[in-house]
Amino acid sequence: MCASDCADPSARVNSKHLSEHRGQVVRLTAKVIRLVGDTATVEASDGGEVSASHTQDMHIEDTYVEIIGNVKEDLSIRALTSINLGNTLDMSAVNAVVEYTHSSKGSGVLA
Repeated sequence: MCASDCADPSARVNSKHLSEHRGQVVRLTAKVIRLVGDTATVEASDGGEVSASHTQDMHIEDTYVEIIGNVKEDLSIRALTSINLGNTLDMSAVNAVVEYTHSSKGSGVLA
């Protein structure tokens, strides 16, 4: 499902950091807002909305998911795979981790 694209470490992002990773594989932890066909609209940990195209065999079932995929030029994500994370998640804690990994202190940590 994920092929070799998911073998390398990928940056954890929120909607604010997507533009820094165009064309790269990232990990986006998000709350599912709606699923229509092969597109999921999700709320990133910083509150921004992101569109993620996915395949029909990806079973997004929980309220919270981690999407691993390529950031497209329009800042949407082409999902390679997703991980269901349950129906409760502290998104402020998730966002703190994302911001830490993008800070000078956290550079390279939890990539």
